[in-house]
Amino acid sequence: MAGRAVANRSEPMTVQTPRGPVDLVRQRWRSQRAGSRWEWEWLARRAGQRDWKEASTAREAIRQATLLAPGKQPGWLTAAVAESERGLIAQAAERPEDPGGSEVAG
Repeated sequence: MAGRAVANRSEPMTVQTPRGPVDLVRQRWRSQRAGSRWEWEWLARRAGQRDWKEASTAREAIRQATLLAPGKQPGWLTAAVAESERGLIAQAAERPEDPGGSEVAG
C-alpha cells in the first residue's frame, strides 16, 4: 500500500534548463504527530541523478538540482519556474479529485 505522500504527489514533469533537463514534482505531506498540518514541498533532480533535492519552492528545488550558488538568480531559472507552475496548473485542472482534501476528521 502506498503512503499518503505518494498519493498526494503530482505527475513528474521535465523542465528544460541550460544545465540539462530537470524532473520536478510537487507533493503534499504531513508528519505523524497529532494535529500536524499538510505541507507542500517540491522535489527536483537532474536527468541521470537518483537523489531528489527537496525545497519549499520550485525555484529553490531547481536551483539545488542544477547546482547553482544560493545568490544566483539567472533568467532561465525564472522561466523554468514559470513553465513548471503552468504545467502543474494544467495537471490540477485535468485531475478533479484532491486525495488529501477528502480526509475525514475523527
